[in-house]
Amino acid sequence: MATDIRIEFNSEGFKEILESQGVHDFVQTTAQEICDKANANNSRGGEGFATNVILGGYGGGRWIGFVNTTDENSLKAESEDKALTGAIL
Repeated sequence: MATDIRIEFNSEGFKEILESQGVHDFVQTTAQEICDKANANNSRGGEGFATNVILGGYGGGRWIGFVNTTDENSLKAESEDKALTGAIL
């Protein structure tokens, strides 16, 4: 005997989850872990890498984490040594 099941997509519910403090904290923690690994890979010194988390508008809104270079040394550490790229592989 087959039962019909209907699943209804709840956009407001997903938006609430994606913009929640719990998702923010997860994104921040993950970005910081990547940043820490990139800084450990940075043999060129300087300020190293830094993180930033913003509430973006993609798909209706969600937390987005960034790890970026902060100075010429970290820029070279990524471009020549792949310090950041290696942190995410």
